[in-house]
Amino acid sequence: MITQSTYTRAIRKTLIISAALIILLLAIFFHTEHSMLESKHDLIELQKNVLSASNAMLMMRRHEKDFIVRLDQKYLSQMKQAHQELLSQIHQIDAVLERLAIKIDYNNPRALGYIEDYIDHFDQLAIVALRIHGIGEEQGLIDRFKSKVLTFERTLIEAELKQIDLLLLSTQDLMLQFFSDFEPDILPQIERNLNQIHFQMDNDDASDKLRGQFEEFRNAFYRLQSAFEELGYSHNQGHHGELRKTIHKLEADLKAVFDVLPIQINNQVAEYENIHVLASIILVASIVLILLYVIQQTSILEQRLIHAHQSEKQANRAKSLFLANMSHEIRTPLNGILGMIDILSDSRLNAMQKSYLETINSSSQTLLMLINDILDLSKIESGQLKICLHTTAIKEVIFDTVAIIAPKAEQKSLDIEIKIDNQLPNYVKADEQKLRQILMNLASNAIKFTKKGSIVFTVQFINQTDAAVIIKFSVKDTGIGIDAEKQNKIFDEFKQADEETSKEYGGTGLGLAICTKMVDLMGGRIEVNSAKGCGSEFSFELEFERDHHQMIPDFKTDVYYFSDRPNQLLLSELKRFAIKTTILETSSIGVSNAPNKAFILFDDPSHNQALKIRYPCHDLVFIRNYKIATEANDLEVSAILTHPLFGNRLKNTLRNLHPIQESQPPPSETTPKIQNGLKVLVVEDNRVNQQVVTLNLKKQSIDFDIASNGQEAVEIYQKDHSNIDLILMDCMMPVLDGFEATKAIRAFEHQQEIKQTYIIALTASVLDDDIRKCYESGMDDYFPKPFKREVLIEKLNLLRN
Repeated sequence: MITQSTYTRAIRKTLIISAALIILLLAIFFHTEHSMLESKHDLIELQKNVLSASNAMLMMRRHEKDFIVRLDQKYLSQMKQAHQELLSQIHQIDAVLERLAIKIDYNNPRALGYIEDYIDHFDQLAIVALRIHGIGEEQGLIDRFKSKVLTFERTLIEAELKQIDLLLLSTQDLMLQFFSDFEPDILPQIERNLNQIHFQMDNDDASDKLRGQFEEFRNAFYRLQSAFEELGYSHNQGHHGELRKTIHKLEADLKAVFDVLPIQINNQVAEYENIHVLASIILVASIVLILLYVIQQTSILEQRLIHAHQSEKQANRAKSLFLANMSHEIRTPLNGILGMIDILSDSRLNAMQKSYLETINSSSQTLLMLINDILDLSKIESGQLKICLHTTAIKEVIFDTVAIIAPKAEQKSLDIEIKIDNQLPNYVKADEQKLRQILMNLASNAIKFTKKGSIVFTVQFINQTDAAVIIKFSVKDTGIGIDAEKQNKIFDEFKQADEETSKEYGGTGLGLAICTKMVDLMGGRIEVNSAKGCGSEFSFELEFERDHHQMIPDFKTDVYYFSDRPNQLLLSELKRFAIKTTILETSSIGVSNAPNKAFILFDDPSHNQALKIRYPCHDLVFIRNYKIATEANDLEVSAILTHPLFGNRLKNTLRNLHPIQESQPPPSETTPKIQNGLKVLVVEDNRVNQQVVTLNLKKQSIDFDIASNGQEAVEIYQKDHSNIDLILMDCMMPVLDGFEATKAIRAFEHQQEIKQTYIIALTASVLDDDIRKCYESGMDDYFPKPFKREVLIEKLNLLRN
């Protein structure tokens, strides 16, 4: 069968797969984006390197030209720096090209070779240029040539050789023209003139000095001319020409780097941008498609989930209705069985018959508890169990719980101790029924699994605020205990610590599971502290809304308590009810005095006669331990109080002894009529249950009428409403059910303007909806079947009073 959890898992699976796909797409996108960003960053760095290399190349050419023009040595060092910068950038460019696998028409080793050739030619050109023009104070070839010319001219003038002088002037003009234009055709003319000067010097019989100076002059010219020839008469000759050729080769080789590569880089960056945009579009489109798919699938699954939820709700409703009907049908005969057991127990039976009757009662109570547990578990599983807060006397919950389990504890001779924190408030807002059920389950387990020792109930004040109070409850026993590794198991449904425990002690394993779920529902958590063979302690903390309802003392009296070991719980309760208490030792019985209206309390039966003699006109109240089987007939007392079952039982016992002292509040519209005789209208369709209720009423000398359905009840009430003080109303009846009958009765009372008669729902249904319908229809109280005779008598006594 496909359930809600199946579709929930399918939705979860769809969401997980979709989320995984989106995460995968994002991972791929960001990985690709990261790779592209790295490549883009490398391209940008490459672009910067190309620009830097181009700038370094330009700077080298500039330094070259500046040096040739200015012949300043600083340009040589600047040329070296530019050369190193260019080499560095070229190496970086080559590394990036190799890393990015960019293919261009570029040969890195060849380019590096051209750079080195260019530098070599530049260095040679610089050497020749500096030799021609000189370095610092050192004369160059030009200065030396000029010096030789001047020396030769001066000597020639002194020798007064005019013919040679004219030839020299002509030669100087030719030399000047040559060094200006660097025309090679002029050199032969210069050579002829020099030869003529030499020939004329021979004819004129020139001096050796003049001849020597002429040779120096001619050699200086040829050295200078040779240097200029080496340097290059033009940019295409000599070192100039070699430098020019080399730079042209280098520029041609770096053209792909400086011209083609930037375009390729820009194209690649643009391509990355396009890829980024395309990848972003694909990513967004993919995520949108995935989300659309998720929305479509979740919508389909949601519809199926809603359908499954509705089906499960119908199934749960059908199951709850089935269990409620089964519970009602089982509770109805159980009410007859348990009711007749109570009635039969008052008759004269022998020991064997009493034993049989106790067996029947125990089995019936076990069956009732099992029905209650299964019904509660069904409510919890279907989510129908709700917390209903109302004013709750928190201490009375403890005393009532202990009162219920006290007979079983007495049978096993177990001690029961109640520890109530004095800081505990009297009233809080709580779901009293569920709190009682939790404590009752824990207490029943403590009794079941404890053979000897004690059961301790503790209620501890933890903390409070202006709006709330935190209270800790614990039930501790000295029973068999639980192994540490099995402590989590016991909170599961239909589970106990082990099979041996289940076989020896029985039980369904539902009690603790229900307690756990109820405590969770109330915002707490059950904890266990236990060890095998050392007992167990179950505890839980709950936060309750504060209730500002105050306890108002409704009667005043004095209590004289004779005891050598006063009961501290009793003293605490007397103080809570504002009852003035005087504690006296038993040795002072013969000499002490007490006011006439005071109660005399004592806890040692041996002092009964002495107190009766000393206080013959006073009410004596004996405080007995619940384990001591002391009957009232054995003592001459007005009442017996059982330790530790105090609370309202203490107050009601004392108040009933002096009813004249009570300060009763004025009756409200829903307060039952008070008269000497009490008449009850029993509305019940089951004849066995009619018999059970009427027999109990007869024992209390209470008059009654019987109606077999709601319609009969309405008719009887309309005819005899003035004589009816209480209505016990069943809910599930033919013709007219209890809810509609109650509405009809309330409508009749409103129409006739008469006071409302107290109506108690007496029904086998324990569903919250039915309980709520009881109060909504106008009933004043709720009394589930099968009922205990003591509870019925207690309610009747309250009405009598």
